[in-house]
Amino acid sequence: MKLPLLQRDLSAAHRTTAILLVLLLASIAANLVLALLSARLSQQERIVIIPPSVHKTFWVAHERVSREYLEQMGYFLMQLVLNVTPQSVDHQSRLLMQYAAPAAFGELRAQLAANAQRLKRDAAATVFSAHDLFVDEARMRVGVRGELTTFVSERRVSEVVKGYMIDLEYTAGRIYLKAFRETTAHDPLETKPAAGDTRARN
Repeated sequence: MKLPLLQRDLSAAHRTTAILLVLLLASIAANLVLALLSARLSQQERIVIIPPSVHKTFWVAHERVSREYLEQMGYFLMQLVLNVTPQSVDHQSRLLMQYAAPAAFGELRAQLAANAQRLKRDAAATVFSAHDLFVDEARMRVGVRGELTTFVSERRVSEVVKGYMIDLEYTAGRIYLKAFRETTAHDPLETKPAAGDTRARN
């Protein structure tokens, strides 16, 4: 009779099917674990960068950047705005606009155009000497305090201690400038409420 032989073959086929099913399930489980680990690591990845023209390394992560990166970008953008002459202001404005956040593009362009027009009209140049730099990592803001010297027709006309705040954002692997504005020398980051305002600033 071939019945025992058929039963033996059927049993062997069942065992083979069971083994293959176990291997398939193990493969699926391994792939799921690898996918989860890959997604987690991609969000926690830090890239250490050594810029060619500065002396500090910094890192960027999934949604934030290091204090050193904010500090160096703030200082770089500050120089583009404050160390200008009638001859250099247009070029430096175009360079700065490459970092403008889309939502702030129009306002920044109008601000820079007004500054350029004033410098050319007065034949003026400004030089800013930074004394202190302050970084707010949580809000991605950089504050700077220093002395702004103004020249008109190569004659120094003023030296004033001023404070400025550079408001940044990090999106899709790029740093953007949201705002550059004058604040106060004693509180460039505006961490303290203004006189008469008891509410804390955001």
